[in-house]
Amino acid sequence: MNNLLEAEAFSSVRAEILMAAEQISSSSVPIILISPPTIEGSLAIAPLEAALIDSKLPYKRRFTSQRTEYFPNIQVAGNLSDSESVFSSVPLSISLGTIVVVGLTGYLGTPKRGPLTAVAQAHALAQAICPSSNRLRRLRPWALSGNWLNKALDTTFDPVFTSIRDFLLSEGSIRVVPITEVRNPNLENYFWLQKHEIERSRKDWRNSTLESKEILLSSLAKPALNLSKPSTARLEELIWHCVLGPDWDTDLASQISQASMRWKKNEKKSVANSVTDSLVASGRIKSFQP
Repeated sequence: MNNLLEAEAFSSVRAEILMAAEQISSSSVPIILISPPTIEGSLAIAPLEAALIDSKLPYKRRFTSQRTEYFPNIQVAGNLSDSESVFSSVPLSISLGTIVVVGLTGYLGTPKRGPLTAVAQAHALAQAICPSSNRLRRLRPWALSGNWLNKALDTTFDPVFTSIRDFLLSEGSIRVVPITEVRNPNLENYFWLQKHEIERSRKDWRNSTLESKEILLSSLAKPALNLSKPSTARLEELIWHCVLGPDWDTDLASQISQASMRWKKNEKKSVANSVTDSLVASGRIKSFQP
């Protein structure tokens, strides 16, 4: 894995994360990982837990909306759309929340800003704690998940999402493919299409020319252009830029949407623990494993 902290989006928190990782690594007492029982919380806790396990560092996990006075701790902010990251070294306390950063620099040097989520920061901190973590390597594609859940993609282009996606693509942690190359997509993400339309497109894709493939993908996206949702930015990701990890049979967005439904149907703390366990153990969410 390349060093995620070297990506432009992490420049404003790089020093604090490195300092926090050094203190965590030298801690003689268990680190408590604490978060509200949300999907964002599970996705942020998982990489931290993976790094601590592979570093053989003691820790405790707690899903609760209450703050803790136990130190040292790493806390995921409750409201990830309106929060900030806070690093305190004495005593060691790290609060991870969404901050606005420069994700990309435009052709004319114009900074393009977007949200650096708690999930992305958790992945960077986890790598700084244990750069050689095999569990963290499996989880690498999920560094994008916080930005997928963030509302920024519902309104406009998210330069941080694009920056991290391209970073992961360049190091070989993910593949980016069109929907027609995803074996098991969550069809609920494509509510404007009938199941047979996607299946027919996947079948036609195999023997299509490059021009035919462009037309095919455009035809899948066209019915959604007159709808209020999904946004143009999300539509591009859902049709043209599906994110796949190694040996995945479904894409990142599909796993996220399927997992999100669990929080609506089950006890939140139980689901949060179950999803985190699955991610740490396999790098995927259990229901999508072959």
